[in-house]
Amino acid sequence: ALPADRELTVVTNALHIAMRIAHRPNYELWMPGGRVRGRTLAQVDAWALRSLADVRVDVAFVATNGVAVDAGLTTPDFAESEVKRRMIAIARRVVLLADSSKVAQVHLARFGDLADVDVFITDERLPAAAVRQFASAGPQVECV
Repeated sequence: ALPADRELTVVTNALHIAMRIAHRPNYELWMPGGRVRGRTLAQVDAWALRSLADVRVDVAFVATNGVAVDAGLTTPDFAESEVKRRMIAIARRVVLLADSSKVAQVHLARFGDLADVDVFITDERLPAAAVRQFASAGPQVECV
């Protein structure tokens, strides 16, 4: 969904995302490095965190395994949670991407609060009451 007609600098720790956008001639692609998790193909651990230490981004698009008003943003893996936490910290704006099946799911490793999120993009299956509850916790909620 990223615009093909704009020049963008993209920083991602996800190999599958990098492979999808690497061929776009007007995109500059950066990857932080680190251990690659086989399950998610995400680069994690100390190398990835060090690479992101001096980076600032305008918008971070962050996915999550679980999002709940009371528990915040969670994932099953501590290494991924640390990278996601760093990505939130280096961004001017944070866009959370999670379909409605992730709502009310709580996993082992917490990496952020809803107050850290500017926009929460989900699908249209999220009930109106849940949309209001998430919006009252901070982010603008977009159901697409």
